[in-house]
Amino acid sequence: MPIRIGGVPEHFNLPWHLGLEQGRFAAAGLEVSFSEYPTGTGAMCQDLRDGKIDLAVALTEGLLADIATYDQTRLLAPFVLSPLRWGIHVAADSDFNSEQDLKGKTIAISRFGSGSHLMAMLWARSQGWSPEQLKFKAVGGLESLEQALLDKSADLFLWEVFMTLPKVRQGSLRKIAECPTPWPCFMIACRHKTADQPEIQTLLQVLYSLTAECQQQSEITISEVAKRYDLSLEDAQTWFSEVKWATSPELPQASLTQTLTTLKELGLV
Repeated sequence: MPIRIGGVPEHFNLPWHLGLEQGRFAAAGLEVSFSEYPTGTGAMCQDLRDGKIDLAVALTEGLLADIATYDQTRLLAPFVLSPLRWGIHVAADSDFNSEQDLKGKTIAISRFGSGSHLMAMLWARSQGWSPEQLKFKAVGGLESLEQALLDKSADLFLWEVFMTLPKVRQGSLRKIAECPTPWPCFMIACRHKTADQPEIQTLLQVLYSLTAECQQQSEITISEVAKRYDLSLEDAQTWFSEVKWATSPELPQASLTQTLTTLKELGLV
């Protein structure tokens, strides 16, 4: 069967791209396609439920919130076990200089239910602000988020710090602070009927051989990340030093329980 996979256009998905480019999935008898979702987890969850993709490689908190809300999909396996570094970004020419300056301001998000939405609520709670008082503006992916700050229709947004780093270096955005996830950042989800198909288990075996190689062959991985994602070798090295890809299918149960507890506390599930 063809296996249609959705994922974010970020560094973390390098193993998928290498596997496709090197013919590793095809060599295992698999027909695999990978579609990028610039708007992120919320859009992937919707398409997974609608049967437009077979697997979603998405943010842990977004997948769990979607599963708890709709109960149409399930977690299949882990993908990235390290936390995600979310940066709180403002326009470079704005007057905002601290997190407290952002109280009551409009937060741009890719869409409701996305990581940029859920993590904004977690960040606001860490500042002691009521989630009910937050103002959101759903605009789409990273380019649209940047534009919302530049045209002053929103004041801030949260996004992964190495994806925004080129824009910070170019002078359009400024990072005020960070809010790392307190859990593993990426999981793989599927629809219930997909999980037990033998092709899926073969796919995971190939994937985990690729993630192990990416982890072990550091120089190659760092070079590829720098080249593909507009980073210096030094920045790619820093990113790589913090990333831990999963190399086996066991789900981190304790971390997932913690994530669900937090989502419940925020009123999201």
